[in-house]
Amino acid sequence: MNHFIDVEVQSGDLNQTLRSFLDAKDHLHFSELAFYHYYSFGGTDTKAAEILGAGIELLILSFDIFDDLEDEDSLDEPWMKMNRSVALNAATALYTLSIKVISSVSNEPLFLHKLMEYTLQSMQGQHDDLSNRPATEEECLDMIKRKSGSLTALPCVLGTMLATGEFNPAVESYACQLGIASQIENDYKALFYDSKSDIAKKKRTLAYLYLTRKFNQASIDLLNIFENEDKIADIEIKCYKEKLKEAGVTQYMYVMNQLAIQKFKKGVAELELGEMEKRRLVASILNEF
Repeated sequence: MNHFIDVEVQSGDLNQTLRSFLDAKDHLHFSELAFYHYYSFGGTDTKAAEILGAGIELLILSFDIFDDLEDEDSLDEPWMKMNRSVALNAATALYTLSIKVISSVSNEPLFLHKLMEYTLQSMQGQHDDLSNRPATEEECLDMIKRKSGSLTALPCVLGTMLATGEFNPAVESYACQLGIASQIENDYKALFYDSKSDIAKKKRTLAYLYLTRKFNQASIDLLNIFENEDKIADIEIKCYKEKLKEAGVTQYMYVMNQLAIQKFKKGVAELELGEMEKRRLVASILNEF
């Protein structure tokens, strides 16, 4: 990935800034999704797959940076320690570079169309998240599907298209479910992050919207706690976890996560691939996510 930065970004300071952003990236889950699908569907051009994977990781990194700047999260990351205008411009350069790299592997109009479709869908989902628009659990799941599901579908669909030359709607469908499952798990974990607490920001997450249905006294107690940041700080973690279970939040988030995973597995099972290949695809993907 540094190779593409060096080739396309001649500004020395911006080059070094982007390299520092890249150095902070500690996983390559999305490029792996592209590789798994490319090779599962018969792809043989290793160089093309590597270019696609590199471009996708640059894209995901740019989205991660945008997300942190917008949410004021991950304060230890290099882009959060510099002038925000400089960081925003660098992230925009990274995004633009990623589109150029990804689009270089295919001349098919539909390939570029799907790339831009997924990025735009994710941006729309992010807008609704930042605007705190979801008013129901259904609306929240739709927002998650557009924000996270689209970005997860992107490497899966493009990897498949690079191998076959065709768009596979079944891949798009189950990949979106994988993105939903991953986001639900992340949102549950975020309930325990002081620095990234959606609770403190009073965001309408799936957990929060579930609580607003006030199924029991524990739900009401948690809502009262969430309305007061001092109470959030005072509550002990063990008591907090027990309250979440008593209110049904823990069980609800687990069930919603598992439902999405089962839809993902069902979608893979319906692919026109050998049984061994389908089992390998599921195992590899779930190991990453």
